[in-house]
Amino acid sequence: MSCPAKSSPLDPLPTSLLKEFVDVLAIPITTIINLYLSSGGFPKGMNIGFITPLLKKPSLCPDDLSNYRPVSNLSFLSKLVERATVKQLTAHLNFFDLFTLVQSAYRRHHSPETALLRVVNGMRMTVDAGDAALLSLLDQSAAFDTIDHSTLLNRLSIRYGVTGVALSWFSSYLSDRFQSVSLGGVSSTPKPLRYGVPQGSVLGHILYILYTAPVCDIAN
Repeated sequence: MSCPAKSSPLDPLPTSLLKEFVDVLAIPITTIINLYLSSGGFPKGMNIGFITPLLKKPSLCPDDLSNYRPVSNLSFLSKLVERATVKQLTAHLNFFDLFTLVQSAYRRHHSPETALLRVVNGMRMTVDAGDAALLSLLDQSAAFDTIDHSTLLNRLSIRYGVTGVALSWFSSYLSDRFQSVSLGGVSSTPKPLRYGVPQGSVLGHILYILYTAPVCDIAN
């Protein structure tokens, strides 16, 4: 079942308009963000993502649904709240040295190049020492959609020391989320997002690497 798309009060404002009034908007927006974080609750009015399917390549057949890539649009204020959260969470993880040492993706001053350098260097040192080198690869399809919320919250609490109001905020952020597909001016009925992190979110990347950190423990 579908219904005509309607404009939302949470639809993003034009960037030019935001830049023009940034001095006026900065203080109230900062106050709102601080209230959301200190209350331990994520605003439920910003818990829906609008998915627009786009062809991966213009030459692909539009009748094959597997040829589409879902692009998610979240509210502007939602992403601002997430950015503030990422900054505080990253500072906490760095201060207590909680990042997995060999984690390269989604970290500052790290990249695929640092991961490849470590792998190649490790294999060469092993071979030079006269030992055998074995490379095991795991490719997980739609990896960000596989996250179990209860497991993630448990990991944040036990492994990373996120407790109290902060843990309540993450629980509120992950729960009662919805997604709706928008195409040709028509939006589908919103469906609950019971697993994974919201597509297009700012927090999704860091939550994923924290969720998968025990893989390193298993490998060791």
